[in-house]
Amino acid sequence: KLSNGFCFFNFMAAAALHAVARSGVTKLSILDWDIHYGQGVADIVRGNPAIRYASIHQVPAFPFMGETLEVTDNIKTIPIDPGTTWDSNYETQFMEQALPFVVDEDWVPDLVLVSSGYDGMAGDELATSNLVAKDFATMTRLLKERLESYETAGNRSPALMMGMEGGYQLGQNVMGGGLPEGFIETIKALDDVYS
Repeated sequence: KLSNGFCFFNFMAAAALHAVARSGVTKLSILDWDIHYGQGVADIVRGNPAIRYASIHQVPAFPFMGETLEVTDNIKTIPIDPGTTWDSNYETQFMEQALPFVVDEDWVPDLVLVSSGYDGMAGDELATSNLVAKDFATMTRLLKERLESYETAGNRSPALMMGMEGGYQLGQNVMGGGLPEGFIETIKALDDVYS
């Protein structure tokens, strides 16, 4: 396979494979909200019966893959159009496509990993989606609420781990916020400070 993309060391796939092989995790989901399709993760975990991978990403955008809404084995690709905002289709795709694939009655993972990229923000120049910092808090809160409504075989809610991925706008006063604001909103939601 051809190596391409922004990720030279695929930490999310490595974390998933390690958790399944050595940490007693029998079911694991990866939710990738980085704005670029994570074809490397998909290639590495494809066909692994212990792992599900859902990617919600802009099309067209690099790497110009994952261009149709589909499920292939344990991989779900959820493309969104350029210019998408939370209210103009991202929320619908997140709630109706991504979250139910990550956890449902038939698939309750022990662990959910989030490829938490902030390059879908309005001010980021590597894509043209229009999310804002608070949207990442909303996604985190909605994911937490969904996970808390299910119990694993160990009688607890699935564990959650966030991994920081894309986000290339570091400047201040960026339309919709930049990487620091998106990251802070995510942390606040994880810590239940979000209001």
